[in-house]
Amino acid sequence: MREDLYPHQTGPIESSEAALTIKKPVNIGCILMASGLSVRYGKNKLMEKLGGREIILHTAQNLKEAGLTPLAVTRSREVKALLNREGFICILHEGARKSDTIHVGITNADPQAQGYLFMPGDQPLVLPSSIQNLIKQFCLRPSRAVRLGFGNTAGSPVLFPASLREALLAYTGERGGMEVLQKKQMPCDLVQAAFDWELWDVDTPEKMKQVRGGYLLRLQRRDSEGAADRNGFLYPGIDD
Repeated sequence: MREDLYPHQTGPIESSEAALTIKKPVNIGCILMASGLSVRYGKNKLMEKLGGREIILHTAQNLKEAGLTPLAVTRSREVKALLNREGFICILHEGARKSDTIHVGITNADPQAQGYLFMPGDQPLVLPSSIQNLIKQFCLRPSRAVRLGFGNTAGSPVLFPASLREALLAYTGERGGMEVLQKKQMPCDLVQAAFDWELWDVDTPEKMKQVRGGYLLRLQRRDSEGAADRNGFLYPGIDD
């Protein structure tokens, strides 16, 4: 999902502004949202193939390469079976609202998490390095939410501070956690993605064509990402 800046959302923050000295690991609850019914797509978009691999696996792998342990939440037995087979944790539930997915994810995440990152399952092009920069920025200002964007366009994933845990659990709407921030008039930092195609999602068959083109660009970019950036990465910590 992409949108213009909310009134209480800060402007773009370049990746270099998120650079910090490593202190200690930060505990992030990473929730992979895979509960949509793909109504506009016409079939289960998360099972569509991109470069020979399902969309949802691309997204899960990006989170893993960023140093996170994704917890997927889905209503699809097919998606759950695929993720489990590939070694990812996935919880099956029946809630129809977006808030139900949020609730299931938070209640099954580590209760000691310092923040909760929500990643839509149909956004397979986000670079692990962009996710890392997002979390670095959160470590800099852990009382604020932070989300990925490009220019002045805000997108996903979004990382919420643990102080909003109860508010997110009480939320019953359909727009997602950003609505909680709006109601509380809390700030949200916008960290810049390296490329606009990182924000592209697979809502419709037409968007899938766009994502396929972005995937080719991502393959070119991936060759320049060092293995050290994807393995053994230690996020800066948050002072107690």
